[in-house]
Amino acid sequence: MRTQILKGAGLVVFGMLAVSAPAPAAAADIKANVPFSFTVGKTVLAPGTYNVSNNNSSLMIRGFGSGAFTLGQRTESATSTSPKLVFNRYGDEYILREVWMGSGSGHLLPQTKRERELSGGRRGPATASASFERVEIAIQ
Repeated sequence: MRTQILKGAGLVVFGMLAVSAPAPAAAADIKANVPFSFTVGKTVLAPGTYNVSNNNSSLMIRGFGSGAFTLGQRTESATSTSPKLVFNRYGDEYILREVWMGSGSGHLLPQTKRERELSGGRRGPATASASFERVEIAIQ
């Protein structure tokens, strides 16, 4: 009986420590200063400073007075180890396509209807490859 009480008390103490332990800082959050308007999904965001946070396959991009939520395909890369935002530029329109959170972890965003229109094609990234410029914003 005494052994069961000690085991139970030990589990309670362990559970309390696990719950009350401070969570590590959100290393997956990044802050970026974007000098141009850009599109995330169907949302156009103004130039400014944005906080980008991820939760599994979703991304939240928040700025002063505006923001967007999008889903992306998680990916890993041995070469993209620093945080950055990657845009496809069509003339004066920028579309967010990749978000790299650092440590080789990133998100690939799907091609939007607007991007297919700008690229002159309807079949996806292969038709757009010749008509856009890749623009990267590194995060310090």
